[in-house]
Amino acid sequence: MILIRNPLPQFTMRLRSILPVFLLPLLSSPTQARDERVVSGYYTIGWEQQSFRVCGGGRGADKGVWWVSNPGPMMRAYGDLVEGDWGTIFVTVRMDRTDLGNWGHLGGYSRSVAVVELIDARRPSPERDDCARIRETE
Repeated sequence: MILIRNPLPQFTMRLRSILPVFLLPLLSSPTQARDERVVSGYYTIGWEQQSFRVCGGGRGADKGVWWVSNPGPMMRAYGDLVEGDWGTIFVTVRMDRTDLGNWGHLGGYSRSVAVVELIDARRPSPERDDCARIRETE
């Protein structure tokens, strides 16, 4: 007579002892520091793109083009100013910005931002750089 042991009880016990270790990071507070600030730049929606190009560009590893994870109040202005699905508007917003990392579509953006407040929105000027206008008024 051959005895076959059921491996399931052992597997269940191992799973119960290992599973909490893997869940621990999900239960802890996020480690990404957030940075709220007022900035101006170009908000663009395109094919697999929802980005914000900040006036003044980035420095070092910060490319100055950020993934917009939450456009918040900017979406209504975008809908009012852009005809069709894709386009660009110039905005001044208060946003919550992450630390440097790989964000957005295929990790191609140096930061991720969530818009908290829309301060100003308009169509980009075809004659001159909108960022230059911001620097002149400061």
